[in-house]
Amino acid sequence: MKRFIYMLAAFALLGATSCQPDAEVAVHAGFTTDKESYDVGDPVVITNTSTAENALIAIYKWELGKGVVSYETTPENISYDQAGEYVIKLTVTSDRGVKKSSFEKTIVVVDNNIRPVADFSWSPEKVVAGEPVQFTDLSTDEDGEVVAWEWKFGTTTSDKQNPEFTFAAQGSTEVSLTVTDNKKGRNTKTVTIEVGRGAINLDLLWSYPYDDTKDAYVYGTSPAVSPDGEYVYVTSTGYSLVCFTKAGERLWAFDIGKDGASAENNSGSIKVQSPTPSVDADGTVYALAGFNEPNKGQGGSAFYAVSGGASGGSQLWYTNTGVNTSFRFLSPVITEKYVITLDRNAPSNQLHVYDKRSGALVVNLHCNSGSYGGLLALKSGIIVAGTGGKYGSRVLLPNGEGVWKYLSPDGTNAGYGYNYGWKDESNGSQPAADVSGKVYILYKNSSGVQIPTTTKAIVYCYDTKKAAVGVQPAPEWVCGLKGDCGQSGMGVVLGEDGTVYAATQKTGDVAAHVTAISPMGSVVWEHAADGDINGVPAVDDQGYVYYNDKTTGKLVKLRPTDGSRVAEIKLADELRSSPAISSDGTIYVSGMKDDKPTVFAVKGSAEGCAASWSQLGGNPSKTEYMY
Repeated sequence: MKRFIYMLAAFALLGATSCQPDAEVAVHAGFTTDKESYDVGDPVVITNTSTAENALIAIYKWELGKGVVSYETTPENISYDQAGEYVIKLTVTSDRGVKKSSFEKTIVVVDNNIRPVADFSWSPEKVVAGEPVQFTDLSTDEDGEVVAWEWKFGTTTSDKQNPEFTFAAQGSTEVSLTVTDNKKGRNTKTVTIEVGRGAINLDLLWSYPYDDTKDAYVYGTSPAVSPDGEYVYVTSTGYSLVCFTKAGERLWAFDIGKDGASAENNSGSIKVQSPTPSVDADGTVYALAGFNEPNKGQGGSAFYAVSGGASGGSQLWYTNTGVNTSFRFLSPVITEKYVITLDRNAPSNQLHVYDKRSGALVVNLHCNSGSYGGLLALKSGIIVAGTGGKYGSRVLLPNGEGVWKYLSPDGTNAGYGYNYGWKDESNGSQPAADVSGKVYILYKNSSGVQIPTTTKAIVYCYDTKKAAVGVQPAPEWVCGLKGDCGQSGMGVVLGEDGTVYAATQKTGDVAAHVTAISPMGSVVWEHAADGDINGVPAVDDQGYVYYNDKTTGKLVKLRPTDGSRVAEIKLADELRSSPAISSDGTIYVSGMKDDKPTVFAVKGSAEGCAASWSQLGGNPSKTEYMY
């Protein structure tokens, strides 16, 4: 713009004076420089000494070398970033008669500058996608100072000295820093950074539709994973137990409806008769199959032990659990000697303890209507089992090998007032336990004894070490939640720091929630789901919390500090199930896609599950038995 203004002014002057007669007009171009020789980057100071006689100088044209031209009276901020000889030429033009004069001078530029050394560091050293990385300039300059920085993060640039940058995706990314010193010397350092999987990464590894049975369905269940993480087992209401490798290869299917229960017997409105399987340390898979209430008397419900792994799929033993029995959302408990199940609608005794090697029944125990809730066993020998209606959870205390007594005034099956959560409904929810012997149970708040019934869901914490015959239990704490405890396989899990995570169902205008509760029983944060939840959350080894959104068909990942949504991935048309996190960090989900039960394998940033009661069943194998 300055050059354009000078030219306009000059031509205006020429136009204004061109009609005047010539006098003795002369112009003399001239200038001096402050030195004859310069270092690279040194400023060249020019003094314009041009003169004119009987005229004014209208135009100054400076040719500064290498095609650089200026029309300023005296150019400023002149320097050269390469060594060599440079001819500076000035041509002046008068405002009368268009008289011109030129003068030139050669200067020498020598390169005595010591170039800067570009260097930088970053923190954290292990870079993952989606997490900010702080870059720190460590560049030096021996004979001056660094005055400019140019960072390149792939295709993104920054001119800050110490920028923060977040890589959007995993993989190899080049990061370079170019620094410039006060003499325009430059130097560049380039590093290839391996960006690992971050919290924002959720990628589908594989999926597989595993049951073509008419009207087969997935409701309230979870995949189960072998302890070594090599095999994944899923069930559906079509009575198929299917085995996959962790790479997604379908190995075999076993018909768990072949000895009584069948797809035809599963026509009720609530299709929940293929609970989550559980996997023993030796690879044996235990699976339950039942039928719905409208079909009482047709066939019988079944309990199978099936060989697992690549050469598995064969029946080890089978027992008929009775024509009036059905199952809800639990997985069979596996202890050192026993497998334990809980059924619904049996005439009197709903909790069954079997010898896990032979399938022989060891004992039946009374729980009143049975499996409206799940169950767990502790290594102390205590069993906590959900009951039907407003009976809370039955607590059974060990009393010798294969013998239990009741937490009641006299140790008999009388005295329901000694149940955990007495007068509230376990309602299909799954309990959790910690290493100290405390248990955590989500109930439907039916009684209003602890919290007014305007709060429909409530979590109790009990210390099983205080359980004794004749001692009425008192909760360590109770916590009311937003949402409801519906017949949808809800429940609680624990983070490694003792935080309790509970999932609730949508009710009226209140959204379904995942709630974080402190070990002392206070709400830490609440996360409202976009749709509804039918299932239990899961926690990975980095503390992130996952749940399946039934309505949107998405697996959702939450930040443990505040419950904010970190990532999500659309998997299915409907997810009435709980995610399972394997020992290698793979997340397995079962749900309905294109009207077929389908299993999905998802890879995130996790390298395993939390070392706590991290998911439905407590662990990837769904044993309901850890501490």
